[in-house]
This record gives sequence, structure tokens and C-alpha cells, in this order.
Amino acid sequence: CRTRSSATDMLDRLQQQLSDTYQADPGYDVRDFLITDRRVAHAISGDNVLTAGGETLLVQEHEEGLSMSLYLEAGILERLESDDPLTSLRDEQLDDFCKVIEGLSHFNYVAWRASRDRSMSLLELELQAEVDKFVSTMQLALHQGDNELLNGLYARLFNDIALRPELDDEQSERYRAATEFAARFCRGLRRRMLEKGDVALPELRRFFRLPLGEKISHINTRALSSA
Repeated sequence: CRTRSSATDMLDRLQQQLSDTYQADPGYDVRDFLITDRRVAHAISGDNVLTAGGETLLVQEHEEGLSMSLYLEAGILERLESDDPLTSLRDEQLDDFCKVIEGLSHFNYVAWRASRDRSMSLLELELQAEVDKFVSTMQLALHQGDNELLNGLYARLFNDIALRPELDDEQSERYRAATEFAARFCRGLRRRMLEKGDVALPELRRFFRLPLGEKISHINTRALSSA
């Protein structure tokens, strides 16, 4: 189901921003796969604990391919709709905004790779989402000239991370690893984006297309060269 026009417009623009950043068209409009009712998300997911966080990509693999739905809690979209973050992203909107970016990242990445018959791990999916949250918010802050957000974003996203209590040990370790790898990658990326926003695009596009092992090798190489 589709939410109200201003919320769907925001989703359309953010999905297009991600597609343009990576030159990777997922081939599908996320709004056609959107669920905002928690009860429906619980029913489809079999009461998956991840729906408690307000955002999760629901995927089912079958003989014909994949079935997907993106759950974004209605309240998240309503809060963002009340004051368009694409015009001016306020500090108290950042958590909701990042949840939307994470959902869009998951959707785009799975759709793009599935259309090319490429597999992926859950760690790879979460790592890309952590990078996308940083990159998309940096792009927005640069566009809006928000120096306070530019200066504080890295710490907000990567320092003192509190994992959700409903996660099991395996999920917690995966999110922790994804955050640590993304933090190492984005530390140097931040400097290049501040120097000139589009100078990092070729690297980001290569990174997006790398398999997980090569992503980690790239992160480690970049970290060593910056040491």
C-alpha cells in the first residue's frame, strides 16, 4: 500500500539518490513494495523480532525468484512528513531518516544483485546499509550547508552504538561487525567528501559492486594507507 503523497515523494527521491550515487538502478519502485502496518509486517515475517525496530526488509526466496516487502513503520514516515528532511534535516529527525535510508539501501541492494543472479550475505547487506546511511546523510548535509551535521555525523553514526536488546547473539555480532567495517571505510571517505562531494563517487561505485571479501580488503587497504 502507498502512504500519503509527500511521504511517497520523499521515498522516491531518496531511492533515486541512492541509485544515482552508485549508478545502480534496482529496477523497481520501492513504494510498490512498502508496508507501514506493523501487524501486517509481523504476519508476513512470522513475528520476526527485527520488525520491532520500525524497519526491515522481508525477503522470501522461491523457484520463480524473490518476493520482497519493505516495512517502514507508519510513525517514522509521518514524523518525517511533518517537516521535510530533504529541505532541512533537523537533529531530532536523524534516527528516523537513517532508518528510511537503511530500508531503501537493503531494497536497492537486494533487487540489484538478484537481477544479476548474485548472492550476498547478511553481513554484506548490513555493511552496505551502514555506508549508505553515512553517504546519503553527508550528501544531504553538504547540499543544505549544515556544518553542524557535517562535523558531528561520523560520531553520531559510529561512536557509542547501542544495539537493540531484542537481537540474538548472532544478529548482534553481525551488526557490530558491519558498523566497525563501515566506520573504518567512512573515516577516510568523510575527508574526501568534504574536499569535494563527487570525488568519492568512483570509489563508492566500485565498492558497491565488490563481493564481501574484496570490500573488507579494500577497507583494510584504505585504513593502512591513512595510518
